[in-house]
Amino acid sequence: CRRWPDMVVPAGVAKISSYAFCYCESLTSISLPEGVTVVGSNAFYRCSALASVTLPRGLTTVGNMAFWGCRALTSVTLPKGLASIGHGAFAGC
Repeated sequence: CRRWPDMVVPAGVAKISSYAFCYCESLTSISLPEGVTVVGSNAFYRCSALASVTLPRGLTTVGNMAFWGCRALTSVTLPKGLASIGHGAFAGC
């Protein structure tokens, strides 16, 4: 995924699996659709250019180290109803 600056996850996806976008260093923005309830552990680990993340309503879980090392990330709006944010989910941001 070195050539994907933006990613729109299609409707119907319910979970972003662990390590799904790990080390996608050119990724600058990601939009997750309504219906995504889980962002797995290390899902966006070391996506160092990731600056913009849209988290959907209904998201309940952000896994351990999900956004670890996303140094360009300046702001995230967490949805109401988010029940769990894992250890180090936003560390190194």
